[in-house]
Amino acid sequence: MVIYCGTIIAQDQLENPGFEEWENIGVSATDTIREPVEWSSLKTSDAPELSTFAPVVCKRSSEAHSGDYSMKLTNVSSLLVANGIATNGRIHPDLNTALAYTFTDTDNEEWHTSFTSRPDSIVGWYMYAPQGGDSLQVKVNLHRGYGKQPDDNWEENWIGVAEFKAGDYTGGEWVRFSVPVTYLSDADPEFVLVVMSSGNAYAAVANSVAHFDDLEMIYNSTYAGVKYEKAAGYIALNGPRTLWIRDMDIADFDHIRVFNVTGKQVWESRIDSERINISQASLPQGIYIVTLNGSKKIFTQKVLLR
Repeated sequence: MVIYCGTIIAQDQLENPGFEEWENIGVSATDTIREPVEWSSLKTSDAPELSTFAPVVCKRSSEAHSGDYSMKLTNVSSLLVANGIATNGRIHPDLNTALAYTFTDTDNEEWHTSFTSRPDSIVGWYMYAPQGGDSLQVKVNLHRGYGKQPDDNWEENWIGVAEFKAGDYTGGEWVRFSVPVTYLSDADPEFVLVVMSSGNAYAAVANSVAHFDDLEMIYNSTYAGVKYEKAAGYIALNGPRTLWIRDMDIADFDHIRVFNVTGKQVWESRIDSERINISQASLPQGIYIVTLNGSKKIFTQKVLLR
């Protein structure tokens, strides 16, 4: 339970966010590929016995939103449909795709991105040509210590999360996306793990193609980049679907937003009373992150809906 106040801190950005810098990487005695600097894909996974046979799903493209290049991800059909994927961490592949994941290697600078700021959101540009019912994805995990996606066993390390999905064909035009970061803790992060893909995780469809360019962390609120401290108030449940704002002046807040644990906003409303009925949101049982938003304060708390 927290409000924003305190001292301004640095505002970090991702490394090589416009995908202008690329490097040649020898993945075998006869195979050299090109990947964006500070990013990796299937060919540079932590399982060389699989990487050798993995298709190239990440390429440099001259179809850029700005600058000279963008990153092009493609779902490729081989033994399975290989998801077009890139990360600023490292990929752990598996022939059983349910066991595959991306991770932050905290002991190796080549496979992690240090990040100690708390951005409001991540924005970027994409161009998409999906097949079937496919959808591209962008996932952000600000965390301390070891970070892994997907894996709920390490959720205690998560500081903030954001997720964006899109399944519409953009007709060769660049489209801007923006997604807020939902904070699960008042701690400062140590790392950021970003995963981008041209397909819908384990249900990716062959030949879906996504271009990404110009990623940026945004710190545009009046309280951007400042640290949290504990607040006296809290949110209580008053019945199964009524949230009760306790020991806080509701005049400090104008909107309530509810997010699931992946960072997706699932409900929003204006605040007119200290008791807020959220039954119309039709949310299933589970853990949610509730934020009370005002012009000078923001309050965040986990809530278990039963």
